[in-house]
Amino acid sequence: MKRCLYCDAHLQVRASWGGIFGVEKEKLLCEKCSGKLESLAGPLCEICGRSLNDLDETYHNGTLCSDCIRWEDDVQWQGVLTKNCSVYQYNSFLKEMMAKFKYRGDYALGEAFGESLLSLYRSECRSNVLVPIPLSDERLYERGFNQADVLASMVGAPVHALKRAHHEEKQSKKTREARIRKVENPFVVVAGVREQVTSAHITIVDDIYTTGATLRYAAKALLDCGAKSVSSLTVARG
Repeated sequence: MKRCLYCDAHLQVRASWGGIFGVEKEKLLCEKCSGKLESLAGPLCEICGRSLNDLDETYHNGTLCSDCIRWEDDVQWQGVLTKNCSVYQYNSFLKEMMAKFKYRGDYALGEAFGESLLSLYRSECRSNVLVPIPLSDERLYERGFNQADVLASMVGAPVHALKRAHHEEKQSKKTREARIRKVENPFVVVAGVREQVTSAHITIVDDIYTTGATLRYAAKALLDCGAKSVSSLTVARG
């Protein structure tokens, strides 16, 4: 008997021709849990993918949210991140789901995002080189796995082109201002894979887009190494 990856409830499997012939995808979450996930829809910011539906007009201008306008107004960050594509809105349910996946070691829970991430990758950035955001050695030892690497592996064959230049405090413990105002780039390109980065179109993979600082610093390191463009693919848009 199959069980929901999140709540462990029995999955109700209904007989269908698609299931018999292997066309239907196997359900990994029960209807109650999958119903709590909010897909991003409607007008989105053309850079970060944030929903513009619920934003006051003072927080966006046309197809760009105010955050992305600020990033693009800074000369050093103009065009650094081509586009972020996210599957879900980062609501309270997904926040708890991510915490169970990342911090409580539920590696298998990442499978619940695989199909939707793959579909988004194929529609938005097919054939781009996949580069997961790396963890520091300390954080990797603490968690036992890198959640971005798990997600990227469900989409394709990731290239581990980046490494952390130094260990940092958890992003979740930093203020918004501290996340954005980094003094030096925390990422460097791994010497042995530089040829796979040069002249390539790259998609960075991570779990959540929040301020966009982490993804932009990673993108800048890749562009400085000769990448043609850098976009990002994330499960959630915070």
